[in-house]
Amino acid sequence: MKQTISAVLAAAIAACPGTSWASEAFEFHASHEFSAVHNDIEGPGRASSSLSDRWRYLDVLNLNASGKKAGWDYGLNTGIKGTDDLRNDPKSWSLTNAQGRLSNGMHTVQVGDTFESYSQYALATPLKGASYRFQKEGSYLPEVSGVFGWAVPRWDAWWRDEQTRTVRRQGGGGRIKQTVLRELWVAGSVLTAKDGDRQNTSDALYNARNYTGDFSYSPIPGLTATDELSSSESEMSPDTTSAYRKSKGSASRLELVGDGGPSRVALTYENVRPSFYSAFGSATPDRRKGKATWRYKPTKRWTFNFGFLWFRNNLGGNSAFTTSSFKPEASVSRTRLLPGRPFSAGDFSYRFDRKYGGSTSGADHYFNTGFRDRFGPVDSNTTLGYTRYRTKAAVRDSDEIVLNTSLNSRIELDDKALRPSAAAGVWYSRDELALTTDKIYDYSLGLGIDAPGSKVTSDFRVGSNRVVKETGESSSKLFGSGALYWKPPFKESWGSHTLFARGTYNGYSFSTNARNFREKSVSIGVTTEF
Repeated sequence: MKQTISAVLAAAIAACPGTSWASEAFEFHASHEFSAVHNDIEGPGRASSSLSDRWRYLDVLNLNASGKKAGWDYGLNTGIKGTDDLRNDPKSWSLTNAQGRLSNGMHTVQVGDTFESYSQYALATPLKGASYRFQKEGSYLPEVSGVFGWAVPRWDAWWRDEQTRTVRRQGGGGRIKQTVLRELWVAGSVLTAKDGDRQNTSDALYNARNYTGDFSYSPIPGLTATDELSSSESEMSPDTTSAYRKSKGSASRLELVGDGGPSRVALTYENVRPSFYSAFGSATPDRRKGKATWRYKPTKRWTFNFGFLWFRNNLGGNSAFTTSSFKPEASVSRTRLLPGRPFSAGDFSYRFDRKYGGSTSGADHYFNTGFRDRFGPVDSNTTLGYTRYRTKAAVRDSDEIVLNTSLNSRIELDDKALRPSAAAGVWYSRDELALTTDKIYDYSLGLGIDAPGSKVTSDFRVGSNRVVKETGESSSKLFGSGALYWKPPFKESWGSHTLFARGTYNGYSFSTNARNFREKSVSIGVTTEF
């Protein structure tokens, strides 16, 4: 299989006539990457590694064609992947994408991978199928669109491959959008969905229909109101032993945005009933939410942000208790923070997270600050965070401190450039209930070397990560990585080629020696673009 796929990909690349087969009417492009990887895993805990042992390969081909004929624009693109590494993909070869598009400015047809977006509650899911859209600019005719397809994650799942098949959600619908005034448009849509091909006895199957209306209105410059209202009729079978249960629900969302001068204010209210279900949209059932944000920028240097989020559940009153949360937050940032230092900048933020209901009651505080500056050729960035977790029922009472700093630079030497970097971080946690302390230390050094004249780019990094637990399993990790890329000076008509070599090393040590293992990985390959 490996030889067959490689031969197909090589033949497709060889058929490409030059850098790009392009004219006023037609263009064809292709990209191909082949890499061979050798992984070596040693140690008693090697089963914990995420790598596949011994030699593996990865072959990826993408083809794109576009053009224009008789007033129609068309486009075709597809991708194929081949590999013998089951941890990369369960299939030795797979179709990664396939799409065709035809449009004359008024009518647009798309087949294959479709990405129509109607509204949040109606349709926000990619489908494998077909779509149509009618839109005539400068007229009072409404915009009309329709879609039909299957919501499956892979093409081989669409054709029911035994290794990747999943529950098949089939459906479609349409939308009409009418511009009433220059400042106002309204739209309505209907979507239906039906599930099939239950793979496991516990897979839930849905049949659903959604009716949705939405509009956008800008009564004055800088102020926009958008609203969406959706109702659903659905039936659900939770497993093979249960019959379908019917339900109806509704969801609504209103947003006001004011943007003018130094301020931008956004107010959002959302109410999603417990029985609302959207097969192709996005919603959290049993949620009433209010959100407000304000960004204020009085000068070029100062920026203030304020926010408040509140939500609760149990809208139907069917649960034993109601859980409510509110999260106020504020932040401030300033550039040119220090006199005489044009690259200095700082920021500070605070967020309060309060959640209560039934036996749950928690209040968490989050503080974060950061400072950035440039010292000669060196850029520095330091962040410090403190979090205080508190619960009334003694579920979690702890304090965390996180400190991270990084240094980066670029040094020009004749026709070469060096990019040294260093990073260090520490995480400290104190559990006030268990009276234990945990720590994490992280260090790394890096160096990039660029030689534009030789068309060579490289990156190298070494470092260490250590987890120290007062009780439980402590661990340490020693890591290193390197990558080298070279563009051979081939003729432009031969396309663009990049040869690469990469290597990584990870050495894991635990308090329990039986868990220790080491990973060494080396890969070589070539990337070609026409």
